[in-house]
Amino acid sequence: MKRVLPALLLAAACAAPQVVPPPEKPAEARPERAERPPERVPERPPQPTVIIEDGMRLEYRPHGRTVIEVTEPEGTQVQAFDGPALVAADTAPVAFDALPDHYYRMVFQLPSGGVREKKVQARAGELLNVRVSEAKGPHAMADKDFRTLRTALDREAGDAAKLAVLRTAAANAFFTTAQAGQLIDRLVYRDDKLAAVPILKDRILDKQNAWQLYQHFTYREDKMKVQEILEH
Repeated sequence: MKRVLPALLLAAACAAPQVVPPPEKPAEARPERAERPPERVPERPPQPTVIIEDGMRLEYRPHGRTVIEVTEPEGTQVQAFDGPALVAADTAPVAFDALPDHYYRMVFQLPSGGVREKKVQARAGELLNVRVSEAKGPHAMADKDFRTLRTALDREAGDAAKLAVLRTAAANAFFTTAQAGQLIDRLVYRDDKLAAVPILKDRILDKQNAWQLYQHFTYREDKMKVQEILEH
């Protein structure tokens, strides 16, 4: 009886189905991490070139065209010369197209009456911005004071009295060419108009415009005398 039991157990073990473990799943390959493209550093826009000299601020910046502009002080009378030729004349703010890499002589008559001059270069494809500082120095007579002087001249009965007032005023004041012309127009006789020119000529601040006094004289010989006075 003892021998039968092990045999039965062995037979039962052989008859039992064998459990086969499921095959292991292959390890899934990890997707490779995509490399981030390097960040693009934005390019800095070209910086303007600033030059400060002779009481002026010159700023060059890319523009596409070659341009010169004058923005300050507002009301400044601006003239631009290419050699002897006048190529631009206007009141600031003003701008004009220029020749690339060309030099221009700029004349500025400031609202105060002071006159400044500067030779500047126009750079190809750039805008040149010019700002002029008010210089310390003599100033033309202010509009209010000039109106008072004109009224005083108009009240005088004759040219002799007008010239006396003009001498007194010119001893302590400066004028623009335009103001000097208005004072000459208040005199009646040719000789007295001519007598006013030497009184005024050294008190005119924008001497480059003094030739405009010719238009205040009618006769050719008077114009020639004015030219002689201004040149000496």
